[in-house]
Amino acid sequence: MTAIAIPRPDELTVLLLIAEGEDRVSLLRTQIVMIFPRATVRTVDLQVLAEGKLPHADVAVVDSGPLIRTTADALRLLRARGFHAPIVVVASVPDDAVLRSTTDPLGATCVARSDASPIELGTALATALGSDANQSPELVQLRRTFAAGQVALSLQHGINNPLAALLAETQLLQLEDLTSEQRASADRMVELCRRIVGLVRRLDVFGDH
Repeated sequence: MTAIAIPRPDELTVLLLIAEGEDRVSLLRTQIVMIFPRATVRTVDLQVLAEGKLPHADVAVVDSGPLIRTTADALRLLRARGFHAPIVVVASVPDDAVLRSTTDPLGATCVARSDASPIELGTALATALGSDANQSPELVQLRRTFAAGQVALSLQHGINNPLAALLAETQLLQLEDLTSEQRASADRMVELCRRIVGLVRRLDVFGDH
């Protein structure tokens, strides 16, 4: 193996987000430890991240699976929750336009999955760690704000469809021959649905930035 000069911090914590199975966990963990023998590798998944359980880390590695949306969600949640450290994405197609539209604004770098040998991955991590020192507080805050807006919009879209279906079903229920008590309940359900619709629409403000 060709020797390569890569910084090896005495204490490096790597946050590893996995989009696929245990074989990917094992492979990437092994590669990271080969480059940074003293690194602590903490593995989490998107569900844990969504619950707000974000361990401390000096750098994050996100394994991009076939669903780019999953990768985008992971990056947005990381930044929205205040993770300002470097992020390296291991992707099948690192130059994919959709993926880059997410990684670039959030300050993440990509390495090709096919090239993700210990050398390539280690170089990407070392480069990312080196560039992290040049981040201004304003840039960190801008990325966090952008990510929070993207998470809000994703949440809005996720709520709208089932909410619209629930409202439609409840309105159909109002047309049925109901008792006064049942009709009052249906009316309350429609009103509550409309209130939620109004609250969700307030998230549109994030789409203007």
